[in-house]
Amino acid sequence: MIRLLLIVFLTVMNVTTARSAGWIRQWVCADDSCRESQLWFLRTICLPHKPSEAFINATSNGRITIYVNGYNTTTDVLAPYHSGEETLHCVTCNALPFIANDTCIIAVWYSPFLKGQDQKQLSLTLYGKYTNGESFAFSTDNNWSWTLAPATTLHSPYETESINSRAMIANWNIDGLPMPRLLPVKTTTSTDFVSEYRPQHIRKTYTCRLADSSPTSLTYLSPFAFRGWARVTLRGMKPGTQITVNGLYYTCSGQMDEQACRRFTISPFKTTTIKITSPSGIKESNVMSVEAMDIW
Repeated sequence: MIRLLLIVFLTVMNVTTARSAGWIRQWVCADDSCRESQLWFLRTICLPHKPSEAFINATSNGRITIYVNGYNTTTDVLAPYHSGEETLHCVTCNALPFIANDTCIIAVWYSPFLKGQDQKQLSLTLYGKYTNGESFAFSTDNNWSWTLAPATTLHSPYETESINSRAMIANWNIDGLPMPRLLPVKTTTSTDFVSEYRPQHIRKTYTCRLADSSPTSLTYLSPFAFRGWARVTLRGMKPGTQITVNGLYYTCSGQMDEQACRRFTISPFKTTTIKITSPSGIKESNVMSVEAMDIW
């Protein structure tokens, strides 16, 4: 009996030690002194064969969206962090449906979140099996590149974003970035214990109605209180027009239809009100739709 208890004790101690030690991860980060900048990380991987299984596991000190060959593989929103979390988390995605041949273009849109982990912007591994049963794995290294995204993340007093849609580059996550714009990453390694992300999704989307207007603002009401994103579809806005939507700062592109919506931050409290403001003026005819998206 004593021997059995000793074996159980040693097993628990070994598991605890392994969990505390974590895993050795290779990180890439940008040479960027602005801690508010959102970033694009990119790498093209040429596989020798089309895989039969392919997954991506990614850890970051920020919230991320992962694209494979231009398709969003991150089925959750705000991954991999809930508001208020303070330790590293990871997210796992199925990449196979988006790999049609032997070319895999991985693009990550990154938004800073955790404090005090400046060098740990992205640690990502593409892994799986080829049709012949051979396993493969490609981790972040100095073959990755980065550039600034046309957006910043703000954390005071509440988390929000500033998005310059006028500076957006179409197809940036496939082949839309010129080589001179891409910059080399810095690489580091560390041993980290990382928790798996608890998914968040858009659970409900409500159509909102106009409740009040002035020459510089429009106020809409949701039929139910929500905490998440307000998505505003605009038409006929002049390029460069600046608006705010419940704390989101948005610069219009001037395209026929465009949407002002957060990507990586969430409103701090529940509300039924969506307020759109613009110092240069905004009309009801500019707003095609206003939607309240409840996230949890």
